[in-house]
Parts: sequence; structure tokens; C-alpha cells
Amino acid sequence: MTTRWPYDTSEPRITPQAIIDVVCERNGVTPADIALPPTLLGTFQHRSEERLRARTAAVPPAIVQSRPGLTLGMTNSGKTLCGRTPRTGAQVAVATFPIGAPATAMFLEFAIARGVRNLLICGSAGSLRPDLPIGRTVVVDRAEREDGTSHHYLPAEDIVAADPELTTKLEGASRAIGAHPVRGRSWTIDAPFRETVDAIARHQANGVSVVDMEAAAIFAVARVRGIRAAIVVAVSDEVFRPWAPGFTSPAFHEGLDNAVDAVIAVAEDL
Repeated sequence: MTTRWPYDTSEPRITPQAIIDVVCERNGVTPADIALPPTLLGTFQHRSEERLRARTAAVPPAIVQSRPGLTLGMTNSGKTLCGRTPRTGAQVAVATFPIGAPATAMFLEFAIARGVRNLLICGSAGSLRPDLPIGRTVVVDRAEREDGTSHHYLPAEDIVAADPELTTKLEGASRAIGAHPVRGRSWTIDAPFRETVDAIARHQANGVSVVDMEAAAIFAVARVRGIRAAIVVAVSDEVFRPWAPGFTSPAFHEGLDNAVDAVIAVAEDL
């Protein structure tokens, strides 16, 4: 017998704000103390985090600096940094997201509850197309939902989209820095070791460009919470043929750096 849960529209018992309120009360701070700027620059890669921090001079929030050792649990308040864009001085948050759709969605929920309204992600993805080799820049405009998380936010549909305005800005910024971006759809899957030959062929036939683990959840949470989200990735490995990793290659590192510079350029003008 096959069992499928229905999409549930009833109210949740637990909310991100409720958890923030409890954690703040326990630590003697207020939600205002841990509020974030409206634009968050996020990544999943250590190299990209270092470049984001360096270019925005990002540091821990003032409340964390003033109270050494303060930890605010799952709200991630001590791990999300605050900085300014180099050209316009616009305030931004900077964060390294956890790997995988469930953890990413939880991280994003707390960031939204703390004030984030624009999310710009610079990440990486595997390529399903021979014309997108390691290091190429892909602006992800939609995601096919083979994750579990997004189905708890939206009814069962095949695709969820990025914010069109931010996506256009991200594509333009990537082009302006010479990254030669392409727009493409991502296949979001929770199980990277189940990227099978037949599944890859099916997504290739449907015009999918890259595979990742978080995009569908990010776009779903953003839609439900009423914020804007856009993603640019550098191709880290190739799965359109027997697996070819490129995680240490100069081309991939250049692609990561270009993605960082693109999200910062968009944040400058928001």
C-alpha cells in the first residue's frame, strides 16, 4: 500500500518567532537585539564565506560582541554576521547555510523572523549539461522539487520559481563582472547518492541544467513567507558523464568568487 500525506494548510504549533522569544528571554536579550538587515548574502562554501566577510567587513552582531560566550541556540544569532557593501555601504547580513534542504529551511525561517526580506545565495551545483563545465556560472531561476521540505510549504507541483526581479539583477551583475552566466533550472534532491543514471537522463531531457540540494526549499520558504530569493551557482562537478569533480580546480574557485561578487553587486542597489 502506498501512503501519501496531504498538503496541510492548518496553523503550525511552533513558529520561528515563538522560539526566538523563548531563547531571547532565557538569555536576557530582546528580538530587537538580534534583528538582521533586510538583505542576507548566503553561501554554503567556506571559500565564499571568507570572500563575503572580507568584502563586507562582516562581524558578529553587536549584542554578541558585547557578551562574549553568548550563544542563542538554533536561532543562529551568533553565526550570522553583519556588514556593509563596499561601494554603497548598505547594511547586509552574511551567513553560511547548513547543507541540505531541511536545515537550510530552518536557518532561513529564523533569518526571516529576524528581519530578512531579500535573500541572495552564491552557491555551487553539479552540471547536467556538457556546455556547462566546471566553473561556469548558472543563475537558477526555477527548481524541480525532489526534496521533501518544499512539499510541506507548497502543494505538490513540479517546479518552484525564484524571484524574477532579483534573478534578472543577478544575471546582469554576473554578466557585468565577466562571468558569462546562463539561466537554468535546478533539480533539488535530498539524496546526492541517488543521482542515478536514469534520473539524470530524465532531467536532461526536461531541460534541467544543474543539480543541488537546497534551491527548491529556499524558493518555497521564500514564497510562503513573502520574501524575495535568488540564487547564482558555480558548477562544482559534472554528472552528465561519469562523475568528474572539480572542487579544487581554479575554474571552480573563480566561479565561486564571481558568484560572491555578483550577489554583493545586487545588494549594493537594493
